[in-house]
Order: sequence, then C-alpha cells, then structure tokens
Amino acid sequence: MTTTKVILFNWPKYLGALAIAAAGLVAEAAGAPGWIRYPLWAVCIPGGVWTLASLAATWWVYDHQKVYERLTADLPDVGEWATVHAGFDDSIPALRASIGRPPATVAQIALSPGASLRRARKLSRRSTEDGLPLAVGSLDSVFVTFAAHEVRDTPGQRALFTMLRRALRPGGRLIITEHPRDAANFAVYGPGALHFQPLATWYARAAEAGLTQTGQLSITPFVRRVVFRR
Repeated sequence: MTTTKVILFNWPKYLGALAIAAAGLVAEAAGAPGWIRYPLWAVCIPGGVWTLASLAATWWVYDHQKVYERLTADLPDVGEWATVHAGFDDSIPALRASIGRPPATVAQIALSPGASLRRARKLSRRSTEDGLPLAVGSLDSVFVTFAAHEVRDTPGQRALFTMLRRALRPGGRLIITEHPRDAANFAVYGPGALHFQPLATWYARAAEAGLTQTGQLSITPFVRRVVFRR
C-alpha cells in the first residue's frame, strides 16, 4: 500500500473535498451572504484538515514507516503460513521476504465490497479468487492484514474467526494487523476512522472462537498487531 494507491482507491472522496473547498472559495470571492458561506466553511475547514492529515498519516505509515516490513517483528518462526485478505493484499511480498518462503495458501474473505474496495480489487493484480474456509488444522500461522475490518457485521466476524481458528494447528497463531478505531486514528482520519473497528471487537471475536491473546505490538501510533494463539 502506498499513498498513491490510497488516493486511487478513494478518489471520489478527495474529489468531493476539493469541490467543497472550491465552492467555499467561490462563495467568498463572490461575496455570497453568510447563510451560504458559513455552512460551506463549516464543512470545508474540518474536511480539509482531515483530508490533509489522513494523507500525511497514510504516507507516514505506509511509505515512510513501511508497515508491511514490520508485520513479523519479534515473532518466532511462523511455520506453515497463509494470508487472508478482502480482495486486495499488499502484504504478501513483504511477508514472503521476511519469512523466507511463500505462503502455503492465499485466501479471500467472501463479502460484498464497498466502492473503495471494488476499485482496489480492480486496480490490483495480486487479488485472488481463492475463498474460505481453509483446510482444517493445516496452518501454523495465519496473517490477516488490514482486512478483518471489512467484515462489518458481528455474525460475519464470528464466522470468520471460527474458520480461522479451525485452520490453525494446536498452538498455531492468528496475526491480526489493523488500524483500530481509537483517538489517534480519529485525530487524523476524522469520521473515516469509523471504517475501522475497536481493538475490543477483535478481542471479543477471538475469545468467542476459542483463541487466546498472546501479544500486542504498536507498529505505529495508528496501527496495532495483535497475536492470538489456538
């Protein structure tokens, strides 16, 4: 993932922000009455701040901090591993390089994608149509990177975590990496942070599936990696 890709996947949102800013400038230049100008600026100013802040945070996380290269930090040997995604996954090359061998399988979560994810799938050449479930008891580690949040409903989340647990061998690890819905992400993404889930959601779904949390790592102030063990 890069900032350029984020812009390509979400270009209507950025275009909308530019359009609102342009409307505010035009209204100001034309001397429009306050009942027109003030609402425009009330939307434009926070929208512009969050747009710039989100782009800066995205660049810092993905381009500067290179978050994908840190997914396996401090992890012991991952054994036979797989990655599960929502139709777009830039983590595979970095995981393969750091682990030193390819994944046993790459699986895609079956879901109805939103507009940005549809654009990501269309533009990505790494997407796969492989689906869940994975073979029972076939893996030592499963990486789910910036994908679990695409499953919005609780029943779907429970089904996902149950299938992931079944795919793990005894002692196997599930590694979830996500932007949590927290103060840091709200500060830079604004209402866009509602697209994420609180960490408590993943703790609850894992516990319901019979998984135990064994570690948490703040890869950046905006990204958490949580490890669960079967």
